Amino acid sequence: MRKSGYFALAIVFATSLSFSQNDMDALRYSQTGVGGNARFISMGGAFGALGANTSCLSYNPAGIGIYRKGELNITPGVNFNSVKGSHNGNDTRAFTPALVFNGLGIAGSWDSKQNDDVRHSFGLALNQLQNFSSDLTVEGRANGKSIMKDILANADNYSIPALDPSYAGMAYSTYLLDYDSTNMRYYGFIDPEKDMLQSKQISRSGKMNEFAIGYTYGFKDKLYLGASLGIPSITYNHSSAYYEEDDKDSLRIWRDASNNIQDTYSYPVNYYNTSDGNRLLGGFKNMTYEEAYKTTGRGYNLKLGVIYRVNDFLRIGANYQTPTVLNLTDVYSYSMTTVFDSGESIPASYPENGGIYKYKIITPMRYGASIGFIYKKLLAIGIDYEGVNYSQASITSSEPTQFSGVNKVISTKYSMASNLRAGAEVNIQNIFIRAGYAMYGSPFGNSFTGKFTRTSYSGGIGFRNRNWAFDMGIVNTQSAEDYYMYNSKYVDRSSLAISGTNFVFTVGCKF
Repeated sequence: MRKSGYFALAIVFATSLSFSQNDMDALRYSQTGVGGNARFISMGGAFGALGANTSCLSYNPAGIGIYRKGELNITPGVNFNSVKGSHNGNDTRAFTPALVFNGLGIAGSWDSKQNDDVRHSFGLALNQLQNFSSDLTVEGRANGKSIMKDILANADNYSIPALDPSYAGMAYSTYLLDYDSTNMRYYGFIDPEKDMLQSKQISRSGKMNEFAIGYTYGFKDKLYLGASLGIPSITYNHSSAYYEEDDKDSLRIWRDASNNIQDTYSYPVNYYNTSDGNRLLGGFKNMTYEEAYKTTGRGYNLKLGVIYRVNDFLRIGANYQTPTVLNLTDVYSYSMTTVFDSGESIPASYPENGGIYKYKIITPMRYGASIGFIYKKLLAIGIDYEGVNYSQASITSSEPTQFSGVNKVISTKYSMASNLRAGAEVNIQNIFIRAGYAMYGSPFGNSFTGKFTRTSYSGGIGFRNRNWAFDMGIVNTQSAEDYYMYNSKYVDRSSLAISGTNFVFTVGCKF
C-alpha cells in the first residue's frame, strides 16, 4: 500500500520498449486511393489501357508510351474529410479541410534512329497516393466497459516495476491503478460497475506521395512495354486523446460527520490525501490518456506494364507491382492524467523526452488487367481490375522475432481484395466531360458492399488544344468502418461513416 500524499512518479520500469506497431500500420500503407492529376481522378483512375497520362507511372507505366508529344503538368487542390462516429447510440461528427498537392508530371516520346518501328518514351511523376488528413470523435456511455478493465488486464501477472510504462505503468503513477498487497492483486479507482462517460478524439494528417521514373518501349505503335521505379515517401501524424469521466459522480470517497471514511466503490480501495495532506484525494473524477506519434520514411518498388493496341478502337493492358519496402521511423510519446474529486490532477508521461523507433513495412504485390475503348477522338472508356492480397503484408525490424505475432495476425486476419476502376470521357469540340467510378474491396475479402469497402464517384471537365490544357476534377470516396477506442475485448464497438472529397485542377502544356 502506498502512503498518503504523492509518491515518486519517476518509477524505474523493468520492461522492454513498449511502443509497437500493429496490423493497422501495415494496412494503412498497403491501401491506395484515386490519386493523380485532374483528368486521371475524373475518370476514376481507369487508365491502365488508355494511357497518355503521367499518373500512369504509379499504376501501369506502359501508359506513357501512348504519348505522341511531350507534356508537363501540375496539380494542386483541396481535400475535405467528414467522419460520423456512433458509439452506443450517440452520434458525433468531425470535419477536416486540407490543402493537397496531387501531382507533378512530365513525359516525352521520340522515334528510334536505328529502327523506324520503335519509339521510346520517358517520364517523371510525383503522385499523391493517399492523403491522411482526418479528424474523428466518438463519445457515449461505457456500459460497464471502462478502460480500467483493459488497464487491469495489461497489468495482470506483472510486478509494479515491470508494468508497461506507456500504459499500466502510467496508470499506477497517476493513482488510477493501485495494488492490494493483502490480496496480492491490482484494482482501479474507476469501478467498472459504475456508468462512465467515455470519448476519444483522433487527429491525423500527412500523405503518401510517390515519385516515379519510367521508360516505355513502343513497337509499331501497337505494343508498349513499360517499367517504372517507384519511390514512395510517407509522412503520417497521429494524435489521440481518450477521456473517461464519472459525470454522474457515482465514485466518491468522503469523511462522514463522525470523521469516518466512506466510499461508494463496490470493492475495498485505499484512501489517499491530497499533496498538501489537508484533504482526502477523493473518488475518481476523470482521466485522459494521450498518444502521439509521427511516422516518416521512404521506400521503393518496381512496376511493369504492357499495353497492346488491338486496333484504333480497342486497347488491352496488364500491369504488375512488386511488394513495396518501406523504411520507417516513428517518434512517439504517451501521457496520462487522472483527476480526483478533490480537484487534484496527477500527470505522468513516457518516455521522458519522446521515443524513436525504426522498422520496415513490406506491402503486398499488386497485379492488374485493363481494357480501353476509343471511338475516333470523341469517346474514351477505360475499365481496370486490380488484385491485392493484404495478408501478404509484413513488419520487420532489427530484432528477427519482434513482429512475429503481428505478422501472424496479418496473415490470418486479412484476405485477398479486388479493386475496380471505370471511367469515361466525351469530347465536345475540345471541351471534355468526364465521369468515373472506383471500388476498393475490403481487406477482409468483401467487394462492392459491406464495411471497409471504399467506393469513389468522380467527375470533371477539361479544355485542351494543341499546346495547353486545363482540367478540373472531383472525387468523393465513402466507406463505413468499425472502430474500437482501445482493446476490443473491453470496449463496445463504434461505427464510422467516412466521406472524403478531393477537388483538384491541373494546368498542363505540350511540347
